Amino acid sequence: MLTSLRIQNFRSIRDASVKLGQVNLFIGPNNSGKSNFLKGITMLGAYLKTFPRNKIITEDQFQTLLPRQSTFTAREELIRFIARVSSNDQQSISLILGYAYDHRDYNYDSKGKFAVDLTVVSNKNIEHNFGDYFEQEGYSSEEEVPTVIWESQKLFVNLKLYKFEPAAFLFSTELSNQPFLDANGRNITAFLYTLSQNHEDNFARLRTDFAQCVVSLSSFSTPPDPATNGNLRLKFFDAARCSYWAEEVSEGVLYFLAILCIVHQPDPPKLLLLEEPEKGIHPRRIKEVMDFIFELARLRDIQIILTSHSPYVVDYFADIPECISVFDRENGETVIHNAGDIISETNDKLKAAGQEPIHYTDALGEYWVSGFLGGVPV
Repeated sequence: MLTSLRIQNFRSIRDASVKLGQVNLFIGPNNSGKSNFLKGITMLGAYLKTFPRNKIITEDQFQTLLPRQSTFTAREELIRFIARVSSNDQQSISLILGYAYDHRDYNYDSKGKFAVDLTVVSNKNIEHNFGDYFEQEGYSSEEEVPTVIWESQKLFVNLKLYKFEPAAFLFSTELSNQPFLDANGRNITAFLYTLSQNHEDNFARLRTDFAQCVVSLSSFSTPPDPATNGNLRLKFFDAARCSYWAEEVSEGVLYFLAILCIVHQPDPPKLLLLEEPEKGIHPRRIKEVMDFIFELARLRDIQIILTSHSPYVVDYFADIPECISVFDRENGETVIHNAGDIISETNDKLKAAGQEPIHYTDALGEYWVSGFLGGVPV
């Protein structure tokens, strides 16, 4: 599990960190940097997926990998990711992208070629280096690479940033081979058909989990579209075998199904990034979605990071405010505070002043909307 991540000089993030548990929530106004942080996680994952065979990339490749027009404000800037995983909390992996620098203080040294540097760091001391900035250590086999590298790589494999569009699930889909669910879920019908034909056990488990989570419906299928030859449509059934096309069920049901598709892929992710799971779902159905997300994390041992603008989602984290990261913008840069720390520091000040502490977690969503936690529009 990823326990902390620090990002420097990436998009709106000059230098910000988050602490992470099994299920985590990023809150804040639009354009505060939540999506940028998630994209930073996917960028770190993209590099770890290629390690150790593609340890060095060209500047042009880097410009393509980083989706923005201007990567640096100056040549002296370095993009840096510092990640810590629970398997070895004494070590961090550090990924640096940029131009030549002095490894002693990570400051720009002289004009040099663009390169990537991956290191294992313990107590600020470099234990292993796999990048281009320092002399290679000449590992003769993958077994000699530190365990923290391989465990981090396993965590990030198959990582995607999912932002579902349930309205797109309603349409007829051309029959095609779709072994993985797209980040927006648009290929869900063809994916389910592919899964049913090539991975029967996965498909059976998916249908079983669906029936257990959505009590009003018992199963689903992907029959031919009667209106378009060669296309498929998504259909649901209740216990009486009455059938319903996708447009006849709630968006909450469609969202549940999409999350199940992620988990029951042949190689499901261990780290799941979801943007705004409440989007398009009636507030009274949000609890169902959150119940399922937490149950999913527990049963499948998956780490989940969500973004949200909903106070109802915030309320769900009342018992674990330390898993909420509050995003704001100050002087054009992203700043991040931990909700648990904010509550503790505020109540410590009240106690020191002889006042009763406030039970913020009794109505955490309301306190966030009121501005107590920060992370609200100005």
